[in-house]
Amino acid sequence: MKVVYDTSFDWNEWFVIVSIIGLNVIIFVLPKVFPLIEGIAYYLFGIFFVTFFDHTTSVSPWDLYDVNDKSSYEVMDFFTYVMNGPYSYFFVYFYKRLRIKGFYIIMYIFIWSGFSVLIEWVGLKIGLYHYEKGYKMYWSFTIYMIVQTILLIYFSLSSTTNNKING
Repeated sequence: MKVVYDTSFDWNEWFVIVSIIGLNVIIFVLPKVFPLIEGIAYYLFGIFFVTFFDHTTSVSPWDLYDVNDKSSYEVMDFFTYVMNGPYSYFFVYFYKRLRIKGFYIIMYIFIWSGFSVLIEWVGLKIGLYHYEKGYKMYWSFTIYMIVQTILLIYFSLSSTTNNKING
């Protein structure tokens, strides 16, 4: 199946720009629950993991999908990866603010994975993502669950609050 790309500056680019600006404004106005360096680490976690998975699954030999208007890397792809930083920050932010514990951790990851698939679906509809070679969106759900679990492990190991409590 040949993917047809929209090469004009339109919905997919605006979605990325508005997301970056809007989500970062929300981060700025929310009450702070992390030291600055810790918040930056959770933010960068999202950028790193999205970049890692994109460059693992969207290149040969798999080449399961493309991002934005070309199959080759372009400047807007970088901003698409940056757009994911706030999502990982919010994931940990609300986990900490809501004091999620026990069985609710599984539910929390499940809900956020569903939300992540919803955001991906919006991206698919506006031309941010272009699936190839039979890629199915529900495969992403498993990837989100794994990455979010890793993020919570990272949080529990790196959290200043946890380190102070545990000595």
